[in-house]
Amino acid sequence: MLALASVACFGYESHVDGIIARVSENVARIKAACPDAVPMAFWDFDDTIIKGDISEGLEESGKVLFKGLIQRTIEEGLCPTYGKDGGWDRYIRRDYPVMKEIGLWLVWPYNAQMYCGQKASVLDSFCRSECERVYRKWYFDSSVRILKALERAGVENYIVSASPELFVRAAADTLGLPPCRFVGIKVEIAGDMVTSRVVHPIPIGEGKVENVRALVLARPHGVAVAAFGNSYSSDGPFLRYVATQPSLPGGAKGTAVMINGGADRPGYSEHFIKVEQNATVAEAQ
Repeated sequence: MLALASVACFGYESHVDGIIARVSENVARIKAACPDAVPMAFWDFDDTIIKGDISEGLEESGKVLFKGLIQRTIEEGLCPTYGKDGGWDRYIRRDYPVMKEIGLWLVWPYNAQMYCGQKASVLDSFCRSECERVYRKWYFDSSVRILKALERAGVENYIVSASPELFVRAAADTLGLPPCRFVGIKVEIAGDMVTSRVVHPIPIGEGKVENVRALVLARPHGVAVAAFGNSYSSDGPFLRYVATQPSLPGGAKGTAVMINGGADRPGYSEHFIKVEQNATVAEAQ
């Protein structure tokens, strides 16, 4: 495994420059061999771009640092499945533990399905305002620096997340990216009304690989050059896919970065750059 230290350097975590340089070098090789190529980078969102989870929030040492959008939308009366009064308590104390015991494969789609009957535009408006008001301050400074540097270098950044697409897509303005580059767990929208019909493939584990492949194929001359995640189980497959592509133009190699991923996992870790980071955008200002 390649490892880069995260000691502060010139005001920010030092792995930033090395990752930008590595990806930029491969982009230059690709463009030299294939001028029409469109380099693409793929990011997980929770604990990769944002510190914590946009759906579930962030808690440290028993203190809630921010509430996730599930709690916020229930408290605002925007979730038809759970009423404003007592709804959050019913979700987190009754339903969530039962579903989690069965498996997260059940929890994550349900977190999108439970908005069935709500207007998508209403959810989008609220979630965008919360991203601007709260969540953008909790983005990892290093992730934002890398993402924006890659954009300036001509790399298109895409987010592929296991949070509801209505949540992560609301972060588009705060990251300066078009909403169409955000993929999450998606349910069908009928007119402007959210339904309970889940759209496959679901972006979890191997489902993220399928989504990345689909995004690359849908982009004329698209080439996957980088991937960023934090979980071996949910993100490991798509990071490994990008890192082990058999042939890219100019002999370039895909770069995969595991952020705060913990203990190495055989079959995955040898392909990744492993970094630790903690500073948020608010802390870096």
